[in-house]
Amino acid sequence: MEHQPDTRVILAAYGDSLVDGWGLSTQDGLTTRLEEALAAAGSEVRVLNFGVSGDTSVDGLERLPQVLAAKPRAVLLEFGANDCYQGLPVEETLDALDKMITGLRAEEIAVFLAGWRTRPDLFSPQFDDPDLAGLVPLAPPLFNPVYVDRFNQVHGHLAKKHHLPFMTHILDPLAGQPGCYQADGVHPSAKGARLLAQALAPLLLPLLSPL
Repeated sequence: MEHQPDTRVILAAYGDSLVDGWGLSTQDGLTTRLEEALAAAGSEVRVLNFGVSGDTSVDGLERLPQVLAAKPRAVLLEFGANDCYQGLPVEETLDALDKMITGLRAEEIAVFLAGWRTRPDLFSPQFDDPDLAGLVPLAPPLFNPVYVDRFNQVHGHLAKKHHLPFMTHILDPLAGQPGCYQADGVHPSAKGARLLAQALAPLLLPLLSPL
């Protein structure tokens, strides 16, 4: 039987572990759930997973050619958490994201920017990763209240500059809902990924319509 080519519109989910689906099965990950949510909304879309756990925005920029080669109609762009955790200079985060957006837009690819909001107490014991067995990582030298304030303006600045649809913080749709996170309190659980996909789908739909 001859294999029929997949002619669905492509959405590239381009980011870090939150896109990659860290700690979840492929079936429970964000990209699979997003494809299902878009189908339920009446849009047959192929969602490609360009998430790499641990990536900063600078790392992600190096993968831009792979995303462009997939020829997506739209991109869900999500980087920032690892930039904060590693104390990447704000200027480097801003520059890398700006170059990703510019490169995508140059190919007439629509971009939805999902932001990341950090917090001054990121390195305090109550937000420790359980995998570290109680050892609280030291905050990078640049991580201070001024850094936090400047970083939290990056995504909004880029959304305004490039006139992009924008979510202030990728995890905001899960606020106040129980059972949405894994043990580390950062990565969505299967339930969280499903709810996040349901929140993102209607925001992405306008970018996936025929040009």
